[in-house]
Amino acid sequence: MARCPPFRFRSPMQAVALRDYLVQNGVPAQVVGGNTDAWVPWVRSSGPYEVVLASQADLKLAAYLYEQFMSEPAELDGELDDQALPDLGKLDPSMAPPCPACGESLPLDASVTQCPDCEARVDVAELIVELHGPEALASCYESSPSTEELFEMQSGSTKCGACGGPMQESGACTWCGRRR
Repeated sequence: MARCPPFRFRSPMQAVALRDYLVQNGVPAQVVGGNTDAWVPWVRSSGPYEVVLASQADLKLAAYLYEQFMSEPAELDGELDDQALPDLGKLDPSMAPPCPACGESLPLDASVTQCPDCEARVDVAELIVELHGPEALASCYESSPSTEELFEMQSGSTKCGACGGPMQESGACTWCGRRR
């Protein structure tokens, strides 16, 4: 692997994102280095993480792609917006808030931005929080793993001896691609 000092990151996630971007554009690359516990959310990453190339011949193209990667905003999966909205359908129908403009009951749907009756701008989830408090929406989101569950998931996985990344069942490291 050809080491490329400009491709250093403190975050393993950013290094992996660049590696994936390079690979998607035909430049074989790997991530090496850093703190092996950096993927645990409550442990601060200490880097550096380097994205290294399989060949010096790819350096010019990799440098161009690196500039594009750093200048373009990250593209988010379109489904993320939908996943961020609470599922208000899990609430009791009696919790449906009235429209502030006309007083008609609003549908329990967080994607509704206008009252169906008077077309006033509304935020149904925000109105529920104003009426019932933020805890009213607790059941409307998918549950996330607890800190303890995340730690168990991390410590239970086999780590790569070269870079500390998690190993796949096939025996290859998900970060650097090396085999056991």
